[in-house]
Amino acid sequence: MKAIRLKTADLTDAFGIDILKPRLSWNCSGGKVQTAFRVVARNEKKETVFDTGKRASHKMYCDYEGNELASRSKISWQVCLWDETNIPEWSAEAYFEMGLIDRTDWCAKWICGVDTNKEERLPADYYLREFSICEPVASARLYITALGVYSVRINDISIGNILAPGSTAYDKRVYYQTYDLTQYLTQENSLEICVADGWYKGKLGADQQEYVFGHQTKLLAQLEIRFKSGKKEIIGTDHSFRWCNNGPIRFTDLKDGEVYDARMRPRYVDYAIVDINEGRIPTASNSPAIAEQEVFSPVLEISPNGKNILNFGQNIAGYIRFRVKEAAGTELTISMFEAKDHGEYSDASLSFPQGNVNFVKQKITFIASGKPEMFQPEFFYSGFQYALVEGLTKINPSDFEAVAVYSDIEYGGHFSCSNEKLNKFFNNTVWSMKSNFIDVPTDCPQREKSGWTGDAQVFCNTATYIADTKAFFRKWLRDVADGQEGNGRVANVNPRCGQPGSRTDMLNGSCGWADAAIIIPYTLWKNTGDDSFIIDNYELMRNWKNYIINLCEDKTMFTLSDGHPLESLRPIYEKYKLKDSKWNKYIPEAGFHWGEWCVPESQEPVASDPITELIKPKQELTCAYTYYSMTLLEQMMRHVGKNDEADICREYAYGSKEAYHFHWVKDDKIDTKHMAELVRPIALGLLNDQEKKNVAEELALMVTHRNFKVGTGFLSTPFLLQTLAENGYLRTAYKMMENEEAPSWLAMVAQGATTVWEQYECYDNEGRPQAHSFNHYSPGAMCSFLFDTVCGIRVDGENKISIKPKPGGTLTHAKAKVLTAYGEIISGWEKEDNVIKYTFTVPANVTANLILPDGTENTLSAGSHYYRELRMS
Repeated sequence: MKAIRLKTADLTDAFGIDILKPRLSWNCSGGKVQTAFRVVARNEKKETVFDTGKRASHKMYCDYEGNELASRSKISWQVCLWDETNIPEWSAEAYFEMGLIDRTDWCAKWICGVDTNKEERLPADYYLREFSICEPVASARLYITALGVYSVRINDISIGNILAPGSTAYDKRVYYQTYDLTQYLTQENSLEICVADGWYKGKLGADQQEYVFGHQTKLLAQLEIRFKSGKKEIIGTDHSFRWCNNGPIRFTDLKDGEVYDARMRPRYVDYAIVDINEGRIPTASNSPAIAEQEVFSPVLEISPNGKNILNFGQNIAGYIRFRVKEAAGTELTISMFEAKDHGEYSDASLSFPQGNVNFVKQKITFIASGKPEMFQPEFFYSGFQYALVEGLTKINPSDFEAVAVYSDIEYGGHFSCSNEKLNKFFNNTVWSMKSNFIDVPTDCPQREKSGWTGDAQVFCNTATYIADTKAFFRKWLRDVADGQEGNGRVANVNPRCGQPGSRTDMLNGSCGWADAAIIIPYTLWKNTGDDSFIIDNYELMRNWKNYIINLCEDKTMFTLSDGHPLESLRPIYEKYKLKDSKWNKYIPEAGFHWGEWCVPESQEPVASDPITELIKPKQELTCAYTYYSMTLLEQMMRHVGKNDEADICREYAYGSKEAYHFHWVKDDKIDTKHMAELVRPIALGLLNDQEKKNVAEELALMVTHRNFKVGTGFLSTPFLLQTLAENGYLRTAYKMMENEEAPSWLAMVAQGATTVWEQYECYDNEGRPQAHSFNHYSPGAMCSFLFDTVCGIRVDGENKISIKPKPGGTLTHAKAKVLTAYGEIISGWEKEDNVIKYTFTVPANVTANLILPDGTENTLSAGSHYYRELRMS
């Protein structure tokens, strides 16, 4: 048996990290059961710094507990495994390297160019440092970050990550990256760094606010060169760096695009300014880099109005790379967009239903130099499938390509079946995940690019089936904690996209959305077995719990005094005031809450206007999520021995459940016209067996009456099909899943979608695209049903899975592959005449509890397994 997929802190060959006791993990290949392991780690001198010795254990991880790791430490490590035959086998080597851990490691200084506090968008800053090397180099490391986003060129070779240092709340945390420059250095060298506005100064969020974190971009970089002679040289940013902003990037914004004048070249006539007042010390990002991924070639289409439109065939997040040779001064513009309006360019998905005139432009303006040029944006990415090209006399499609960019995580989940439209929807979901997993889990890659908690928490479970998201979510949970207020309130968007006190600030702490602070750590713990998600996020979760407890006690919104800022809302509040109960103290009633969000209007009764729908109290939802979060948190607190905290959670879980029954459950039933209000109490565990049976029956009747169309919003859609299937309505769930009439998942596919849409109906009756995102993964959370029910794969505990497939619908075959923390699991079935044939593959050192629809139960060990089951006619 051999260890494979070796990872340090959930990263492959982690580079420049600052985790002092990183987790070392692996999977097993060959053999049946890992009976023991030994991990040995060595430093650069091949000295052993950590040796577990032979440990009798099935665990496929251990935490580094060797010699204290210092800044710049380079560690190689191997795993020796023993299987049931007791024969040892060593793995290949894995590596990790520490970054700069201590504040004193940084001798570089923050520098800038123009000294400004004005609200003005300036051309990109260019910095240059030239230096000579007179002896052989052993290693060279560049540690770098910016207030803004940066790109690096060493000796005219582009190196480093895309859109680094990534998205962050710059006033709370600044991330840095580490790059190996050893192979690039020569005798004479030039280090050129460009810094642009990015998330620091550019447009952010739904309100397109600018200057959220500052007015002036800055750079911090430290190049450390170690010579073979043993000498060391450090070149840190200071006043010796030359500076200018007269280079070709005249304007750049993460949303609006880039203006690039190829006639211009940086003329370094000034020197950088050292900012003596800037004292921020960066921390390592410890997360997957944003990287270039798939490349797409276009087809040229001529619109009815004679416009040149490039169709790349796939909606993505990324940018366009192109070759051009035009007369000097020729202006080429490329406008990226997601959906055509009867063959023409449409900016519908770049604006909002409310008619926000400050919409996103997603436009490249390129001014030719007269020489052959190859161009791609450095500090801008967009959500698009199409591009309107203007300014060229002749267009050769082979001169253009679209480059997808997203965080470089390991995608290993796959699903396929006999329904090609369902396969397409799954692939669309993967593409929406890729398009929005760009350093943080964003809602959409065009108009907002925001890390919404609600979107992330509803999709987190599905995401763990599709890819290894541990390091990605670990970083984002730090962003969530950074955005948490002193009273425990969790921001709805992290990192924040607006100034404190903005109009969206009053919606922070929205129940069901900000509960991501509990739901995501719980989901990752359960799906990966890694309880560090509990330990690392203890303060975040405890503080959110305390905030909810205080919110439960706040009933002031129903006793507004004259002159109160919200006094005009008194009639609305009075309408939704609950009757008195001793259990009301367990219901959050204050504040504003997004609620379900994006419930299909054609299927659900709606308020008289969207503002009323938003501001009305939503006690049923807040009560349900109080119970749900407190229940999950109690489990986590008991797991890590925080029993006093767990007891508090139990009290509020019990109280909110009693409150739910008092107000919303009558005669073992729930009287509602809203589909979500039937799904939610079942899925979140609020009902007893008889109540669950009755409510599930009512849900199934509602679904059937509505012709199997989706009637839930963001929060309840992930639970919808599973709720039906687990409560005796598998046939109804399959009919709903395979329904092609809008609003439904497959209706998007039928209309040509290549990603998942924010709304199920993004075109009006005349076929015109509406002001909704065409790349929004939230409705794709349905895909967890394909894995955990259609093919029946669920993680059941450490080194344990359950496989409980439920064939149904019109499907004649289905197969799912999941790359779990314990290895690759495959579950597939095929109908043939009156027999269902099953195929399962269980990874080494894992056991699977198999339950087939006919009642067959078995425990499967590592390897491939085959079963046949007679179908009932």
